[in-house]
Amino acid sequence: MSFTEKRPIEAGFAPVFEDRIVPELDRLERERQRLLSRAKLHAGIPLGIALLLAGLTLWRSNDLQGGLIGAGVLVVLGGIVAFLLWRRQADRWGGEVARSVMPVICEFLGDLDYDRDARKRFPLDRVQGLGVIGSFNRSQLSDRLEGRYRDTDFELVEARLKKRTRTSNSKGDSESRTRTVFDGILFRIGVPEPVSTNILISRELGSIGNKLGEMLAFGTGRSMPKVEFDHAEFEAAFEVYADDPAAARAIMPPAFLDRLLEIGRDEGGDKGLRGMKAGFQSKNFYLALDRDGDFLAMGALTRPVAGIEDDLHAAFEDLALVRRIIDRLHGDAPSV
Repeated sequence: MSFTEKRPIEAGFAPVFEDRIVPELDRLERERQRLLSRAKLHAGIPLGIALLLAGLTLWRSNDLQGGLIGAGVLVVLGGIVAFLLWRRQADRWGGEVARSVMPVICEFLGDLDYDRDARKRFPLDRVQGLGVIGSFNRSQLSDRLEGRYRDTDFELVEARLKKRTRTSNSKGDSESRTRTVFDGILFRIGVPEPVSTNILISRELGSIGNKLGEMLAFGTGRSMPKVEFDHAEFEAAFEVYADDPAAARAIMPPAFLDRLLEIGRDEGGDKGLRGMKAGFQSKNFYLALDRDGDFLAMGALTRPVAGIEDDLHAAFEDLALVRRIIDRLHGDAPSV
């Protein structure tokens, strides 16, 4: 089995693949088959029980319509439990592949550390305090990367942030609601020199939306003074706030605004500019890309390990993301 180098970032990886990854493929395939068998068993039991109970419900029901509804509910509940149990094994398989492959890729690229479980976390409190992400009380972090590129330190993490609230209805009963605050990738990228003012680069929400956001900022980013730029395209997409507007304009000249627009359009996925927020604080530039799709997804439980080359190409493409962003922040066209 060989690896075909398709992108500049992959140049030279083929012999590494042959020496380091190919010898592991037989073991990984055995592990995949073991987890696949377990997934079928774990998912099949609740689904089988649900189908049996649904059949009994129909058989004992004197009301066909009511029996069909009850049987349908049982099948749906059984399907949900089966899906969750299947997903657990699929996640374990993805973790096994990532732990086997990602250290090899990181060593090949150099100056890059990978932590699938994000044990070192991410400075979410700073990002939230700056206003780059909204208020949340549930967080799930994974696939954390830390390294250097072009003498620029960075870290990034895939984040799913949610806020759960409890309200009381008219009967006095408590109801719980959960909404997604952010689902995408968070970046911390070092800047050459500390900036003299906090800066929030937020989405343009229209006159009413902007005013409402400022009213509800409660000391976070939108509570700072607004910064105006002589750049129509940028102003149409973003609202900027800073402790010192004059310093913010000096830190963000027109050429930099152009680069931010390029990052949002080219790296923001389907949401584009609408999925991007950013900010400066001291020695760091923070960037949030709210975009669909799993980052560094490795391995499909139903696909043999022989198809791992596609996963590796996708992983290199994901890893090239931060390099393209840093290239643009340096004022250059992406090199990967």
